[in-house]
Amino acid sequence: MSKFELIKWSGWAFMAGSFAFITILGGSDSIAFPGSVISTLLLASGMLSLRAGYGEHARSLGRNILLLGVVGPVLLWIVIASMFVMYRSGNLTDAQVETQGLWILIFGGPAISLLGLTLFGLAALRSKPMPRLNWLPAFAGIWYPVFYFFLAGYLFTHNGVYPGQYQIAFNIVHLIQFLALCAFGSILVIDASQKMATA
Repeated sequence: MSKFELIKWSGWAFMAGSFAFITILGGSDSIAFPGSVISTLLLASGMLSLRAGYGEHARSLGRNILLLGVVGPVLLWIVIASMFVMYRSGNLTDAQVETQGLWILIFGGPAISLLGLTLFGLAALRSKPMPRLNWLPAFAGIWYPVFYFFLAGYLFTHNGVYPGQYQIAFNIVHLIQFLALCAFGSILVIDASQKMATA
């Protein structure tokens, strides 16, 4: 794949990842858990393609930060495998997962990947690897990590009690995250297509 094809693939992966990500709001674990896994994998793929496409212009800091996209799926699979082993051995029960708020760990994969995108966006403000809108990666990545780490902290300090009073704000944050990822992916696809057409 050429550099521009990789950037275009990255855009499609971010857009597909945003649709998988929005399933987290589904309210059903049977939809939300697979959505978390699929979105994590798509976001990681998008970040690796972004690294391959813009890595030479992003300086070493921006290039290396994009590797956090790989850390998200790895940590997610470690969490899933650990919880499965603990369930099978009898050291973890559904009640413990619920009362201690451990279920939030299943949704950490997208948060780590998007945190990497946010940090890349902050680095891009200085190195300007993209032809335009170098602030957009930070804007497209920040929403879910802020929500996730707030919610995780709340659950662990309130014995797993879900903060329902913030649900409307949570839904708005998820919607903004979805739209921002779609916009970022679209910009990448459009820019790559224009470069391919003039190459």
